[in-house]
Amino acid sequence: MSKLDPAPSMASDFETVDQRLQSFLGQLLSEFGILDRIVYKNKNQHRRCSYFQYLLKVRRDIRLLKSANPEEIFRSSFDVINGKRPKQKVQLLESLKRKKSDSSNKQTFLDRLLGLARLLSQMVEPILKAATQVSTLLARSFFMGFSMTVLALLARIRVLVQQMLLDVVCVFNHISSLSQKKQSVKLNREGFEVFREYYPVKQHSTCLECVWEKDKYKLIERKHESEVEFPERVIKEDECIESPKVKYQRLEIFLGDDEPGNVMAVPNEVSVDGSPFMNPNS
Repeated sequence: MSKLDPAPSMASDFETVDQRLQSFLGQLLSEFGILDRIVYKNKNQHRRCSYFQYLLKVRRDIRLLKSANPEEIFRSSFDVINGKRPKQKVQLLESLKRKKSDSSNKQTFLDRLLGLARLLSQMVEPILKAATQVSTLLARSFFMGFSMTVLALLARIRVLVQQMLLDVVCVFNHISSLSQKKQSVKLNREGFEVFREYYPVKQHSTCLECVWEKDKYKLIERKHESEVEFPERVIKEDECIESPKVKYQRLEIFLGDDEPGNVMAVPNEVSVDGSPFMNPNS
């Protein structure tokens, strides 16, 4: 393997990110099951307290994250990055070029990935506030078992959410960069290899960045101008490809010997645009 070729190492890096995200998501949902059980068992005793209200917000955010179907978002994202399913990769890249109509609220997988990053960024604040309130109970020796269990649970959820945020930002920036570059994808259809080319459109791109502030990562979004490499090859969506104006020449077919009587008459040819040709022998 050549040291000058960065593609294999980059692919292996994103395979690691994929496995890590799947693992973190599974662990987060497992912790959510424990939190949901604790909230259910203690809601009658603690529901009027401020720390319990923050626990309800943490549970609500994880439920919202689960309802966003992150498994599907991650699968689509890594289909584009790894290219193991070329047909799906082409379809996903082409979907990024479609303009959103006013009557349709359908979002692309990249929009959903951006929403996932925003949600992960907003989930940290209720976790920290809940942990602060519960630590006050622990300092006063109130509800020791409940406080220790909840603090350990919140610490685990916080670590998982923050690490998932960093990985999601990395994946989003890489896909956003890929969508601004020309792509050539090899497809296999009925035993034939077909190359499908993707040309980006000129539009604003979003770049994400995580900045550490005090006790958590803050998500920062930046808009950039399009970095299309081949602007002259970009094809508009509504542009109609005209058929070439092919002109056919007249053919004379001789049967048997070269006698004038054996010449088959061929009518005057017509070009694609409908204009007739003049017979050079007439």
